[in-house]
Amino acid sequence: MALCDVCGNFDDGHIEAPTKMFPSGNKTALPDYQPDLYYYWDSPIEEDYDWRENFPNVDCMCEICFDIANEEGKLAWV
Repeated sequence: MALCDVCGNFDDGHIEAPTKMFPSGNKTALPDYQPDLYYYWDSPIEEDYDWRENFPNVDCMCEICFDIANEEGKLAWV
C-alpha cells in the first residue's frame, strides 16, 4: 500500500475496495492513481536517506516528490 503524503499519488495497494472506487473498472479516471511509480518510505524503516527535517509528517513519498526533494537538497544522505 502506498500513498504519497506530499502529493497524493497512490498505487494499487492503496485501493481497499476497487469495485467501489472504480465501478466501471476504469482506474485511470483518477489522476493520482500512479501504479508505475516507485514509493519511498522513511519511518520506521532505516534507509540511506532521511527527510524528517524538511518533511516531519511524511512517511511515504512517490518517486516524483522524492526526486524533487533530492534536487532541492531537502534529503539528508547517510
